[in-house]
Amino acid sequence: MARPLIQLALDSLDFDQTLSLAEQTAPYIDIFEIGTPCIKHNGVELVKALRTRFPNKLILVDLKTMDAGEYEATPFYAAGADICTVLGVSGMATIAGVIKAAKAHQAEAQIDLINVSDKLACAQAAAELGANIIGVHTGLDAQAAGQTPFADLAAIASLGLKVRVSVAGGIKPSTVRQVVESGADIIVVGAAIYGAASPAEAARIIRDAADGKATHQQMVIDKIWSVLNKTEDSNAERLTRMLDRAARIFVSGAGRSGLITKFFAMRLMHSGYDVSVVGEIVTPSIKRGDLLIIISGSGETEQLIAFTKKARDIGADILLITAKEKSTIGDLADGVFQIGQPEQYGKVHGMPMGTVFELSTLFFLEALISHIIHEKGIPEEEMRSRHANME
Repeated sequence: MARPLIQLALDSLDFDQTLSLAEQTAPYIDIFEIGTPCIKHNGVELVKALRTRFPNKLILVDLKTMDAGEYEATPFYAAGADICTVLGVSGMATIAGVIKAAKAHQAEAQIDLINVSDKLACAQAAAELGANIIGVHTGLDAQAAGQTPFADLAAIASLGLKVRVSVAGGIKPSTVRQVVESGADIIVVGAAIYGAASPAEAARIIRDAADGKATHQQMVIDKIWSVLNKTEDSNAERLTRMLDRAARIFVSGAGRSGLITKFFAMRLMHSGYDVSVVGEIVTPSIKRGDLLIIISGSGETEQLIAFTKKARDIGADILLITAKEKSTIGDLADGVFQIGQPEQYGKVHGMPMGTVFELSTLFFLEALISHIIHEKGIPEEEMRSRHANME
């Protein structure tokens, strides 16, 4: 099977922003699609600008032509478009017009099957007319209703038509391989790239997934990176100030988060802080002026709520490190550090049962320690001198 092409939907109305996004993602993208709202707003000049800047990329203009096919498509092909789209519901006369215009410019015509009732018949008829690409497209409204393009994609691919098959509709890194294995030649991605904190990195991840290069190890690394990229950068400075202001530091967490707290406590001890893990038999009583750090993805663990209330009654400062925007512990705490955003903690392939939060928090805290030792100039020899020597 030929290497699948990655198509990026450029949907912004802003001319310069569209060109900037194309520049950022160009190393990983094969086809730049000027989305329907974008082409309506910016017109043929955007086609010319993209053609000039990216002479080696394919440019698709998503006209979604409904009538006057040849007349409407011709100026866009003349401006440098490689592909124009025509709606399958427009009828064969309109489709034939776009195909004629494409042939006149040594270009291609794509038939968009959005809202076509008999998609197989339309695809067959369009291919016989000379269409080059059949687009299996689940629109935004259909996506919102829970529809996906996979069943239609498999059905179209099974026809064995001499066309390329394009698929669009909510595709993201976790579904790219499914799209490829279902028979897509062209994978259309929109929000998963342009809505990412780093569009270039998101495009790279999708390119690797399409090429079968995304190992589970890389998937874990990419997920942690995406979570930390959505975490407030100022948290390291803020937490450093809280640590330095505290008379003593107490840390607590339950389950896997509890393991992260112990890891963090060890690093704080290596860095010269007076730190204790709540629940150990040698842990002293907490007092006013101390800092209690709770690590809890939910912020709702009953035992940790009890610790928080006790610390609050005594007058200690409280910091919650969590995945949630709002929680019981968060409402009681003096500060809340949110790791990533709530929508990043849905079902994640290859990282079960909350691992995304724990690993992301571990990376965040380890980076914090790196920040502290560099800011304070703590030599590694000094840290090693505090390391346990009875193990």
